[in-house]
Amino acid sequence: MPIFEYRCEACGEVLEALVRGAEAEPLLCAVCGGKLARLVSLPADIKRLGGFFHKEKFSDEEIASKGLTKYVNRGDGTYEKAAGSGPSILDRDKLPG
Repeated sequence: MPIFEYRCEACGEVLEALVRGAEAEPLLCAVCGGKLARLVSLPADIKRLGGFFHKEKFSDEEIASKGLTKYVNRGDGTYEKAAGSGPSILDRDKLPG
């Protein structure tokens, strides 16, 4: 079951909740009763080993073998492909949307 983070729109309190489905999402802040908004969080690369969890780093070859693409920020508004398929360079100012 996923754990989601929420922020109260009234008081700014941040909380985590274990959510089983859309109906089980918390709607009100436990501190002030204000409306909660779900936060966007980065997924963790987690692998279960021997009853505990740890973060695992994947090599560029492993990323490509999983059908994913990795881009690295060059610092000038462009991203260079480090692994996988796709364009070799992405320009922040030329992205759609």
